[in-house]
Amino acid sequence: MRKKLKMHESLIPQELVNFYQELSQVLIPEDVITYTPPPREVLNEGYKKGIPLIKLCPPKVKVFDFFFTVMKQIAAIIQKHHPDLSIEITEVEKALPDDATTQELFVSQAFIPGSNLLIHLKQPVSPEAFGFLLNHTVKLFMQQYGKIVASLYDFEQWQKGDCPICGGRPNLALFEKETGKRYLYCGMCEINWRFQRLGCPYCLNVESQFFTVDGERQEKYRVYFCDHCRGYLKTINCKNANDDEIDLFWEDINTVYLDILALQEGYLNKLEAS
Repeated sequence: MRKKLKMHESLIPQELVNFYQELSQVLIPEDVITYTPPPREVLNEGYKKGIPLIKLCPPKVKVFDFFFTVMKQIAAIIQKHHPDLSIEITEVEKALPDDATTQELFVSQAFIPGSNLLIHLKQPVSPEAFGFLLNHTVKLFMQQYGKIVASLYDFEQWQKGDCPICGGRPNLALFEKETGKRYLYCGMCEINWRFQRLGCPYCLNVESQFFTVDGERQEKYRVYFCDHCRGYLKTINCKNANDDEIDLFWEDINTVYLDILALQEGYLNKLEAS
């Protein structure tokens, strides 16, 4: 089933674009992240069971000379573009652990989904501000980690709703131009993996429905939604993208208005795995 919604105006704040443009300039050298490759039989078993690589060979990050340095860089960018968070981010920076043992523990747990890192801080802080800073810091390292472990799994045959690298939920989907194959995109690791052509990646319901929006250059966008779990997934149909270059990171940022429309229709962001 298909329905069409009308987009009355652009809902993409320029400040949001500026924020992510500056974040994208923070670079993580390859040698900052390492991992210990598990035996091939462990990888094969993990692949069959759908275990993300981060659980089999977690990233090892240089703590003292890099992780907290990057975190402070991200904090400065947040304060510049989100001045309403400036005081809270400053309090978070003051509360970060400064002894070596706690720093090591903090960083090792930063890459474990669901870890409560607030307990390692020197004083109470805003959980929202802390989470915002931590998420954007970890994301940069996860992008690099995704590149160095990508060869361990066959993403073309993964065919699961969760990311093969970090286990997260997809931000976007893409229909390939030539074959129409569907690929899911993880906004944390920025990797793509193959998934079935139709159906919900969150609850695996086989029914597919989507809405589109009226407007110039909107033909390539669809928002698939599931009335079973109320999740939605922004999707790019490359057959309607002409010769436009597709950068899924910026497609996600530049289609915030689709998130807003989906939320207004009563559907939910399902990025957090259950």
